Amino acid sequence: MGRLIERLARHKFKVALGVLGLLTVVGIGSVELTSQSWFCNSCHIMNPYYDSWKVGSHKDVECVKCHISPGADNFVAAKLNGLGQVVDDVLHRTSTKPSASVSQFSCTRSGCHAVEKLQKMQIDNGRFKFQHGKHLGAKHLGVEISCGTCHAHVKGAQHFEVSKSVCITCHMIESAPDKIERTAGKEASVIRMVVRENHPQAPDAPAAAPAPEAGAEKRPPNNCTACHEPPAKEFEYRGLKIDHKQFLAEGAACESCHRGVTATPPPIDDGRCLECHTFGVERAMAPHEMHRVHTEGRHKIECFSCHGAVRHGPQVQTASLEQFDCRQCHIDQHAVQRNTYFNISSDDTPSDGPPTVSPMFLTHVDCTGCHTKPRSLHANPDSGAQVRAAGPEACDACHKAGLGAKMIPLWQKTTHEQHAKLTAALEEAESAGGADAAGLREAKRLLNMIRVDGSWGVHNPNYTQKILEQAKNAISKAKETGGKQ
Repeated sequence: MGRLIERLARHKFKVALGVLGLLTVVGIGSVELTSQSWFCNSCHIMNPYYDSWKVGSHKDVECVKCHISPGADNFVAAKLNGLGQVVDDVLHRTSTKPSASVSQFSCTRSGCHAVEKLQKMQIDNGRFKFQHGKHLGAKHLGVEISCGTCHAHVKGAQHFEVSKSVCITCHMIESAPDKIERTAGKEASVIRMVVRENHPQAPDAPAAAPAPEAGAEKRPPNNCTACHEPPAKEFEYRGLKIDHKQFLAEGAACESCHRGVTATPPPIDDGRCLECHTFGVERAMAPHEMHRVHTEGRHKIECFSCHGAVRHGPQVQTASLEQFDCRQCHIDQHAVQRNTYFNISSDDTPSDGPPTVSPMFLTHVDCTGCHTKPRSLHANPDSGAQVRAAGPEACDACHKAGLGAKMIPLWQKTTHEQHAKLTAALEEAESAGGADAAGLREAKRLLNMIRVDGSWGVHNPNYTQKILEQAKNAISKAKETGGKQ
């Protein structure tokens, strides 16, 4: 009996040892298999990235050499993350747009790009010049510049290239002094960006910016010759012969002719955050910290994801002559509608419950998704000007046919009835006297928001209902407060 037990124990040990050996072989084989670049192409969402890699400058470098930083811990973490992606793919949770980052440690690993060589490298291709030594390790607005700050996959055909929008964002634009815009007398979380003006050479140029204080962060230069050399040859433009050497020798500044060479960047608001985040927007950070989180985090966010593509060059000058900035005269023309749709204004957001962002906005539907029907301008129909009006038929492009025709009248009827009821209650409270005046003014402001918005609930049904509820509470509280005085 004892020998039988001993034989069984030896047999179990051999089986366990065999299973362990098999698992080891399978594990090593799996690691080796998944480290091959062709394996990345086994997921269909990776096809365009794999195709661009095959014809790119890094086609002889395996994917894992760039996308997994040196070190055993990084390698193990990447393989575990890859296993999680396999599970997501099986459960159909894989995003159609993969997110990946390349660490500077990967770029500068042994056998790749040596830091010492990069520090001495100077690029001048006739259009622009660049020095790695002045950028690597430098900091600007919380961004520590590394290889991935400038080099990224920004186009399908180019696997890893320099996004010129990054250069322009750092060198040519800055935050406006008043970082918070006021809309209809209320502060909104909107950061305006403006084109930097720092060219004192030209007689008509704006005054130079004050010199930075001692110990202050160095600002990237924004003079033209920091990135471009003037054309060496004389050339003719529309019948005019231009010799840059002559103009510069006489002390003329580039901006005396090339004013407006950078387009005004779009404002940055909380709505931009919701293109990636579905919650947590209320946890705002200081700009420096915001930059650090989004440039040094697990997955880098491209500058233009927040700042937009800032245009720079002669084509912008041409456009500026042909197209005036309508916002210089038409100030906040659609501010109420915009705030209702985005629900970004903190002062207008009901405090109870989470922010009621429009589900249409969360699915990336902009104004043109619903405003599809051209009609003449009511204010001046003889001018020939047209606007795009919204109609229920626009809903049919994405939803079940007839949904818009069914739901829009329902939303608007309910909103109209509640608005009329509360307006009557407000007028009654005002005529009766004794109610708290501040509370009635707040109720009137809320009701006026809905009236000015003009969609009667369609832009954001949930948010509209919350505003109505808040107006109702303001009227009740005003009566109650006034009765106790």
